[in-house]
Amino acid sequence: MDYVQFLQSVELMAGLDRDGARRAATATMATLAERLGRAGALPGELREPLAGAPATAEPFDADEFVRRTAAREGGPPDQAGRHARAVFATLKEDVAAVDRLRDRLPADYQGLFG
Repeated sequence: MDYVQFLQSVELMAGLDRDGARRAATATMATLAERLGRAGALPGELREPLAGAPATAEPFDADEFVRRTAAREGGPPDQAGRHARAVFATLKEDVAAVDRLRDRLPADYQGLFG
């Protein structure tokens, strides 16, 4: 899946326009980078937020993940949670990549993966 297809999927799932989908994807992936450190191969432009990720992970729970994502997006946590779920659902289309990410996260993150 290319980046445009990825954004289209996030748009549809989250009810966002293109700019909103881009913000949601960037905020979610940047927060994921903080949680996992350098996360490995992801689709095209989704790697950009991970480029400056620390080498080591910063442990925080799923609620903090949503709070940080909301702060990056500039919206409320419940909205950021919906957007993060749309991003992760879209990533599911690349099953191998999402399985690698999910396996590195604690059990309380499973709700974000749907």
